[in-house]
This record gives sequence, structure tokens and C-alpha cells, in this order.
Amino acid sequence: MATIKTHNGLTADTTPLCKASMTSKLGWAFGDYGFNLYWQALNLLMMPFYTDVLGLEAALAGTVFLVASLWDGFSDSVIGAIADRTRSKHGSYRPYLIFASPVMIVAFMICFFTPDWDQSGLFFYALLSQMFLRTSYSVVNIPYTCLSSRITSDSDERSFMAGARIAFAMLGGMTITFVMPTIVDALQARTGNESAMAYVIAAGLAGLLSIPVFWVTFLTTKEPPHLAEAAPSGFHIGAVWEDMKTVIGIVAKNGPLLRVFACMIVSSLAFTMTNKCVTYYVTFYLERPDLRQYVLPFILAVQCVFSLIWAWIALKTSKREAWLMAVGVSVVGYLLFWFTDSKDPLINALLLGLIAAGNAAYLMLVWAMLPDTVEYTQWQTGQRHDGKVFGVASFSRQLALGTNGFLLGALLSAVGYAEKSKVQSQEAIEGLKLIMTFVPVLGLLMSAWIVWGYRLDRVLHSKISAAPNL
Repeated sequence: MATIKTHNGLTADTTPLCKASMTSKLGWAFGDYGFNLYWQALNLLMMPFYTDVLGLEAALAGTVFLVASLWDGFSDSVIGAIADRTRSKHGSYRPYLIFASPVMIVAFMICFFTPDWDQSGLFFYALLSQMFLRTSYSVVNIPYTCLSSRITSDSDERSFMAGARIAFAMLGGMTITFVMPTIVDALQARTGNESAMAYVIAAGLAGLLSIPVFWVTFLTTKEPPHLAEAAPSGFHIGAVWEDMKTVIGIVAKNGPLLRVFACMIVSSLAFTMTNKCVTYYVTFYLERPDLRQYVLPFILAVQCVFSLIWAWIALKTSKREAWLMAVGVSVVGYLLFWFTDSKDPLINALLLGLIAAGNAAYLMLVWAMLPDTVEYTQWQTGQRHDGKVFGVASFSRQLALGTNGFLLGALLSAVGYAEKSKVQSQEAIEGLKLIMTFVPVLGLLMSAWIVWGYRLDRVLHSKISAAPNL
């Protein structure tokens, strides 16, 4: 049997990597269908709801996303540490899928109430309700995400799982972006008015779809017994400071993790700007509000298919090379989109589809890279901190998405977007397309520069996985 030299100078026999069954891998990936019933609604539908239904000024709506995301990032880190320290007969992470998930439905419905208050009151209602939704979401999602590094230690299997996860995530997004507007339109047509209670009912019905999904994930996955005590156990006040120091040490010593975090921030900040603007673009630039419930599901369908294609490309090349190729596809798509003046829905759908094909890679690749960095940390420190790594990763994503929402609100105000208006000025419409194009291009080019130095490939990861302290 071959031997390798480990990080601490010891020699170890290479051993077969821990593999997962196809049922377990697909069962875990299926869970993201349930999560994205909430996440894609928050990401794609909430901003237009705030400005056009709730009547919140665009700048205030953007501030809601920023503050709520900063809160989310902080709470994610705490939740990740608590999940690491959880012990039960079902494991550290799986119990949250069952016992905490119903709270998300309640929080989701609360987000879509429309109190008749002034701008200050609407701002604080939107902020507190979104913080409640994000916290309840994280209590289930952070432990779920941690399972990916426990189910298998094979880097290539993780690429497959990440691709399958994003495919199911896009299916969840397609469901919510079609079902919610359809239910709202049907209820409002039946009552003959534009009652916002239709949004609350639609949110409740959509949320109920997630419960059986989480049960399937719970029943098809398991946590390896030999990793049950890989992280410290028992939560207490002193553990907060202890875990904070650990997180700082993890981030400071893990170069690949720092690059993944940075790529997550700039890529999420970039391409999410496009997705958030699609509803506005279809309504005011194409002047086809009747197509809103079809364009977003189409974009997500493209991302669903291409997340699997990018996973295959990563297997044949590397995660780093796949990322760089995807940046090329995205940038070409954005430039074609900018230089095309056509308002033909088919032409615009094809261009948005090309952009989505490239953007699908970043969603998949960051979640394929992160589990590898967990072993990298264990290789360096001798301790495994799945929850902390994924908690800080979630903080990075929340920081990006919060900044994205804040920046979008500020930019919409700057180009003269009028809240609750059926008509927008030509300056606002042209500014909208500018926002959708050049902010993403800048961010994705920056991500290519960051990922260029990422060197945690399958060869190095295989050597790390064979080290005696893993």
C-alpha cells in the first residue's frame, strides 16, 4: 500500500475514502428543494414585494436586506457552533431537520403580512419579520449543510452531491417562483381585489411542501459513528468565547477556505443582482408583467440543468478550472445582453438563459469546495469543525446578499425607480439594465482572480484524507 508524507511530517498509509450510497447522496441533495422554497422567495420575490406591494421605499427595502443579512451572518456562526456541540441518538445535525423545520412556515407567512403603517413602521416590520425567517431557516439549514462533509469524504462524490443539490435547489426555486404568483393571482381574481392576504396564504401553502422533503433527507442520511465526537460537545457560556477563538484560528490558517469565502462573497454579490432585477426587467423593460411567473422558473430551470453539467466538468477537470470556464460563459452572456436592444421575450429569455448557464457553476462549486476545506482544517489542527466552517461560510454568503440588497435598493433609488408605480421613467428602465449587467461582470472577474490561486485539488485532498489525524 502506498504511503504519503502528511502536513505534520508523519508517514501514513493511504486508505480508501469513505463512500456514500446513491440513496444517501440523493436524499441529502433533495433537502435543498425544501430550503429553496423559502430561500428563492426571499432572494427573488421579496424585494419586489417590499417595493410594489408593501409600499416600502427602495432604499429602505435594501437596508432591510443588509441589516437582516448581517444578523443572519452572526446567528449562523452561533448556530453552527451549537450544531457541532449537539449530541442525540439521531446525531448532531439530522434532528434539526425534523424538530425545527415547522417554525419556518410560520415565519414565512409573517413576512408577507402588509400592515397599514408609515415608512418607519413598515421598515421595522419588514426587518424583524425577515430576521425571524432567516434565523429559523438557519437553525435547520446550517446543520443540513454540515451533513455534506459527514456523508462522504470523497472529493469527487462531493462534486456530484453539490451538483445534485443545486439541481434540486433550482427545482425548488422554479416551484416557488411559479406557484406563489399563480396562487396570489388566482386568489386575488376570485376576491376581485388586490388583497395582500393572498400572499400570506400562498406562503403557507408553499411552506407546507417543505416538510415531507426534510423527512426524506432525515430518513435517507446518517452520520458516521466514528465522527460523533470529532467536535467539542456540550454548550455553555464559556463555549461561546472558545468557539470564537477557534473560528478565528480556522479562518486565519486555512488559505483555501479564505479563497472560497472570498469567491462566495463576490460571486453572490454579482450574479444575484441579475436575478433580483428580473421581475422589474420583465415588468418595465419588456412591458410584459404577465410573463413574470414564467421567466424566473425558466432561468432556474437552466441553472438546474447546468449545475449538473458543471459538476461533470469539475469531475473531468477540477473545481478551479470549472469556475474559470464559467466566468467566461457568464461574461459573454452579460455583454450580449447589454448590447441587445430587442424587447422580444424569446431573445431576452435566451440571453438570460446563457447568463444563467454560467452562473449555475458558482452556486454548485462553492458547496463542493467547502467540505474539502473541513478536512484541511482537521489536517492542520487535529479537530473537526464542520458547523463552524459552514456557519462562517453562511455568514460570507449572507454578507454578500445583504450588501447586494442594500446596493440594489440604493441603485434603484439613484436611477429614479418609483415604488408602487405601474409606470417607470425611461431613465429608470435604462438604469435597471445597467445594474443587471455591469455590477455582475465586475464581481465575476474579481472571483476569477481570487480562484486562480485555489490549489486544493483532488490529489492534495486525497493525501489530506489519508493523514492519521482524520
